[in-house]
Amino acid sequence: MRKRRGYLEDLPSLLNLDSLVDIISNNVGILVILAVFMAMFSLLEKNEQTSSKDQPNENIEKIKIPWSHVSQKNSLLFLLRDDRLLHLDRALVYQRLKKYLSGKEPLPKHINLDQYSIELTTGSGHAHCLEFLPTPGAGQWWHKISRYDGLMQRLMKKYPSEENYFFFWVDPQSFDLFREIRKSLWEQRFEVGWKPVRMESTLRYCSGNDHARSFQPQ
Repeated sequence: MRKRRGYLEDLPSLLNLDSLVDIISNNVGILVILAVFMAMFSLLEKNEQTSSKDQPNENIEKIKIPWSHVSQKNSLLFLLRDDRLLHLDRALVYQRLKKYLSGKEPLPKHINLDQYSIELTTGSGHAHCLEFLPTPGAGQWWHKISRYDGLMQRLMKKYPSEENYFFFWVDPQSFDLFREIRKSLWEQRFEVGWKPVRMESTLRYCSGNDHARSFQPQ
């Protein structure tokens, strides 16, 4: 009995209790650290999902860059000066010239119309140039010409966007109005071209492919 008791009394000394405590402490510490990280990750993921649901989808605004390009469409010419819009109707000019095509009378060099006049220059074949000379204060205010029964609505119905585009000569005082008009035409699927001009600028349209490059839609 004494020998057995002595063996049991010496048993604690045989076991390295300090090492056992260290192993247990390390394992418990690692588990605690893992639990903390898992809790943090789950909290972050929850916050991201909540914030993504709370935030509305941002509207993406598309910006159209007006690059000029060659087109086979017919151009409708306008002058925008002092916030007044004047339609320079080439079809009306050609109607006036139609009666001279028989050759009995020479083509006139000058034609007077309602709010502008025309200087006609002819070349070989069918080549020609039309120089538009607006009268002072010619044109209409945009709020009148854009009404449901106004000139702009009638032109859009008469000349479809698949075959025609709008071209504007614009003076520096009318840039803001031109951007408004262009936006309105873009919404109706019309292409728009333009050129800045001053009071002394010549408003000339000539036939031929070379000159047509100056009247390109965007």
